[in-house]
Amino acid sequence: MIWFRGALMWLGALTSVAAPGPDAWKCPEINEEPIVECSCDMPHTLRCTGDRSAIQVIGRALRSLNSASVSLLDCTVQNVSSLPGSLLEGVALHGLVISSGEIREIHQTAFQGLSAPLQALGLPNNQLTSVPIQALKSLPELDRLDLSGNKMKVLDAESFKGLYNLSFVDLSNNILSKIGPNTFSKLPQLRTLRLRGNRLTISTISKLDSISTVEELDLSANLFVGPLDSYTFPKMQSLKDLQLSHNSFSSIKMGCLEGLTNLTSLSLHHNQIDVIEDHAFIYLSYLISLDLSHNRIVAVSGASLAHLPHVTDLDLRHNFLRALTADLIVPLKNLESLRLDDNDMSIVASDALKVDTILKRLTLSENPLNCDCSLSEFAIWLANSSLSKEDKSSAVCATPPSLENGLLVEIPDKELLCGEDEQEALMAPLPAPVKGHINLRSFYYDGQNVVLQWSVEEKAIPYTCDAIFVYEEEGPNEVLLESTPLKCNSSTTDNPKILNVTVPNSSQLLQGHRYRYCVVLLESSQNTDELSLVLGCSDVIPLAVDYSQIPKQDKVSNLPNVTSIFASIKSDGLKVTVAVKPNNDCELNVAVFRNSGLLAQKRLNCNTPVHVFEGLCDNSYKVCANVVGTSGPVNNNQKPVCVKVIESAVPKFDISMIGLILILLSLTTGVSFITIVWVLFKNSRAKTTTHQCFLPPEGEEHQQHNKYIKLQATTKL
Repeated sequence: MIWFRGALMWLGALTSVAAPGPDAWKCPEINEEPIVECSCDMPHTLRCTGDRSAIQVIGRALRSLNSASVSLLDCTVQNVSSLPGSLLEGVALHGLVISSGEIREIHQTAFQGLSAPLQALGLPNNQLTSVPIQALKSLPELDRLDLSGNKMKVLDAESFKGLYNLSFVDLSNNILSKIGPNTFSKLPQLRTLRLRGNRLTISTISKLDSISTVEELDLSANLFVGPLDSYTFPKMQSLKDLQLSHNSFSSIKMGCLEGLTNLTSLSLHHNQIDVIEDHAFIYLSYLISLDLSHNRIVAVSGASLAHLPHVTDLDLRHNFLRALTADLIVPLKNLESLRLDDNDMSIVASDALKVDTILKRLTLSENPLNCDCSLSEFAIWLANSSLSKEDKSSAVCATPPSLENGLLVEIPDKELLCGEDEQEALMAPLPAPVKGHINLRSFYYDGQNVVLQWSVEEKAIPYTCDAIFVYEEEGPNEVLLESTPLKCNSSTTDNPKILNVTVPNSSQLLQGHRYRYCVVLLESSQNTDELSLVLGCSDVIPLAVDYSQIPKQDKVSNLPNVTSIFASIKSDGLKVTVAVKPNNDCELNVAVFRNSGLLAQKRLNCNTPVHVFEGLCDNSYKVCANVVGTSGPVNNNQKPVCVKVIESAVPKFDISMIGLILILLSLTTGVSFITIVWVLFKNSRAKTTTHQCFLPPEGEEHQQHNKYIKLQATTKL
């Protein structure tokens, strides 16, 4: 159990106090089933389980033993709701842990009569509603107190009265919502305070009196909401380790944690932080470890990290960072470990990592790196670094398609290309066919699918299909648009000399654009096991509907058509609504793509054209829809309608509503129109949120593009 391990950690050191060495230790034989059963897993530590009579049986047995024989007694008992007086009278213990899951009351004389001063007491995972201070008055030398996992709601100045020697207090996983200002101020030896998993708010913590001695404070998993600023905590000049994970901090303000000037470790993972203001850590110059993972950070400026010269470990995993820049590296003169897994990084700036930059750890897994010429310097640095093989292998290319899933450290520098060089590389000729040829026989496009019919020479038979490539003509060049595996086998066809191929993702091709199609076959020799490559390419063909092959239909204008698509990302997924006119007696095919790959597909009735694709809520998508079936005629000429849902850092505004507000305000208050505009614009920038999604204006698909939006805050990309 978790609490059991915790008790072992903070009580284990006490077991070495006993006089007899390990050779003299002998585990007491206390077993009276079903009343009690005991065992020992380490010297001078006795762990027992039993019923309500177990503690009395254990006490009698221990009184007959050497007083130094057992230092730590850990009891898990059942059906016990209260601890009686003189519980272990005459027994010498340094540490005691009692848990039943039901203890609500503790008699005020429960711990009286112990023959040695008790230094550590644990009462975890019970039903206590307050600190049993009357019972604890008989333990003035108590050093460590564990009351985690109980039902306490309130603490005040009387909660620890007289326990002047306490150095460790664990109140985690209670239901604390109120703590009096001077609750801990009269504990001069307090070093560790754990308040994880309660219901504390910033207002409660900020009102505490200065706690001058605490070195470790855990406030994770509470109800902290809003910015982390200079007034969030009282002055604690001895504090070194602060845990604030699993809260709802939204940003880090300039000069945060002003009263914690000696802090060396700060954990803020699993919050909702999106902005780190410039000079945020100006008072934390001794910080060594900073954990900002699992937040919403889009960019980090050099000024926000400028006051952290001693940081060696920085964790920024699971954020939305888009680039690794010098701002993230240069201010941290002693940085040794940088973790950047699962961000949106496609760029590593050429000046981010210099020859004299030495890191022991750098992780970049699950980032969409664009491996072009701009990564040449980083690739050289990575290859020459002393990072582990695992860390070097974490830099994986997402683009261009020719290097997809390649390890950056293994890619020759000459293959990291840009501009015309990259286009020429994409059009580099495939290996020449060894023997046999295929030629395009016919081309057909019905507005939805491109169908190619190829003639295969007899000497290329038998064969299997390998892949199909689609190139798009752009000026004097041709750019590889898509490469897709292709499956076929000549031995299963009636006429292997004729090969019919439907181009995958035809719906994404644009009418009027010019494309070249290439098919690669693997020819199997009849006499050997060797495979030969067989290549066939078409001429450049403009994409246009072949109406001569489409059956004529009357009243096409009355057939169902997709007129528009509305898509937005909600908390539960991607919500898609399709508008169809007329919408009677038809079905829709709705598909969601990312990076030319199909993520999800759904067939909908035109009368209820709304669907939520669950789980799709953290990226950019393309949504396409077309009419695929009806009980009547179908308009096969209609091209699928597509829109893109794109990441953005800019919030949406209803312009008409803002205009109405401006007019009303100017008429009723007399404030000038320009002044109101300036105030609204200023406020809109101050409240900018990040990593939200929006739908671009309706229009032709090829006019909509993914764009990065610069963060509107004090940080910069």
